[in-house]
Amino acid sequence: MTDRERFLQIARFERPGDPYDFHQWIWLEAIQRWQREGLPPEAHPLRVVSLGQDRTEYLPIYNMIRCGRPYFNPPYYVSIVPWFERKVLQEENETQVVRDEDGVVYRVSKSNPGVLPQYLEYPVKDRASWSRYKKRLDPATPDRWPPGWDRIDLTKTLYDHDPTLHGRSWNERDFPLGMTSLSLMGLPRNMMGLENYSLALYDDPNLAEDMAEHMLQWNLEMARRVFDTGIEVDFCYLWEDICYRSGPLFSPSIMRRIMVPRWKKFTEFLRNHCVPVILVDCDGNLDEFLPLVLDGGLNGVLPFEVAAGNDILAVRKKYGSDLIIFGGVDKRALALGRNTIDKEIELTVKPMLEQSGYFPMVDHYAPEDISFENYMYYKIKLKSLRTAGI
Repeated sequence: MTDRERFLQIARFERPGDPYDFHQWIWLEAIQRWQREGLPPEAHPLRVVSLGQDRTEYLPIYNMIRCGRPYFNPPYYVSIVPWFERKVLQEENETQVVRDEDGVVYRVSKSNPGVLPQYLEYPVKDRASWSRYKKRLDPATPDRWPPGWDRIDLTKTLYDHDPTLHGRSWNERDFPLGMTSLSLMGLPRNMMGLENYSLALYDDPNLAEDMAEHMLQWNLEMARRVFDTGIEVDFCYLWEDICYRSGPLFSPSIMRRIMVPRWKKFTEFLRNHCVPVILVDCDGNLDEFLPLVLDGGLNGVLPFEVAAGNDILAVRKKYGSDLIIFGGVDKRALALGRNTIDKEIELTVKPMLEQSGYFPMVDHYAPEDISFENYMYYKIKLKSLRTAGI
């Protein structure tokens, strides 16, 4: 059975006992530690830790965010085209002030650029600046569509695949293929900054609505072009990150007004093009977020951060087969050693796998305090749980 067939069966709740690891984000600092501990420095870390299995790929188009460091590491940039010129505005003793490619100005550490920066200024401040900025969010801009995006290019894939697939149609693949798309409040928040965007939701709600509507239409047009080529997509990956440890950053009633009607339009369009899995990435506590997700027509969520109070066993009991769950493996357990890893797998992962509709993943980026030995022990242990047929 191919990786693609396994993925789709699990998503339909038809394949219990198969620990398909959808994808694992890893902090660059963790990768650097692992290279000191035995990860071959010339190797792509995802290809090593995947154990040659569970190979998920994405269409190489630019319609959501871009990552400023290798292996999907921050800083995260709004995927505008053309970029702003990156410019150092001020040199300081241990820091520098930078205007980055998406127009955000921030102060960042020179010695540790992975540390969250101090944000100073955002490119969208009002209707006039939004009118200028959104011209860089045009689905027809050629640079959003790299040459050969509609064929398999094995020199650019995340994982190793059958060499004969190189240059062939994506529809000839044996692995799941996804498309990143749509952020209705998360990216607008990044364009304005949390405080400014929060004020705009009350002081200028029409601006927030216009930003969300533009995001919807931009991504509908990009998805339409993908489907017009005949490419079959197995999942669509949306992004928001609008919750924190205790719940949503914004009023759930405002989130419902802005997001749910537009999600419905987008998910209906995707389902009309036979996309079976529509998931959204949102950190933090998801208790008040999940009802909005389901009302908007989505059927999957990740990463279910345990430290934020998410309990995937309770979520499964509440929502049943209406919700595909990705994640929920406590990253802190992996840092503590084999006994805690065994306990996490026994108490959380195993009962979830028995019900299917679950993709075990560490609940967000794997951090630097997880050793390479512990992480590989977790991956090997996870694969040993497989009871589903080949």
